[in-house]
Amino acid sequence: GVGAGLSIWESSWHDWEWAIGVNLWGVIYGIKVFVPIMIALEEPCHIVNTSSIAGLLAQHPSAPYQVTKHAVIALTENLQYSLIQKETKIRASVLCPGYVKTRILEAERNRPKELENEEIEISPEQEAILQYLRESIDAGISPQEVADLLFRAIKEEKLYVGTHPELIPRVQERMETIMSSLEVV
Repeated sequence: GVGAGLSIWESSWHDWEWAIGVNLWGVIYGIKVFVPIMIALEEPCHIVNTSSIAGLLAQHPSAPYQVTKHAVIALTENLQYSLIQKETKIRASVLCPGYVKTRILEAERNRPKELENEEIEISPEQEAILQYLRESIDAGISPQEVADLLFRAIKEEKLYVGTHPELIPRVQERMETIMSSLEVV
């Protein structure tokens, strides 16, 4: 995945196009190509789509990143229920990791030339957020730990796969806000 952009209005059109292209269209293409093949095999199979804990939370510093990660969760939920409804032998999971020691903050190195932004000045507030993200990722869990959790979840056919139980209260808070807002008064 790529974490391009800032707030909704501060993110460039290029940030939006790049994040949606990689984080969402990449998943859609994978499903469109591989699910028909998997169905034809008539063998038990499992699909894992990678979202982020940001896809379950109400706020993230990069709007394009968060929006695409929410979309991957909805897409995987729809996929799982469609696979069950059609009585296939395929199941799906959505991986929602917290901070993992990856090079996500170096993703700009892979941005296509046609989607590059003009040089922008980073504010002290934005630099502070980047520094926090750097430190959090550096202190995060290893990709191997994520893989171990993921394989266990696949065996248990879990739809949602998390990596950081300490973030569950933030997800729960969002869900409670949604539920209380939907109540008819």
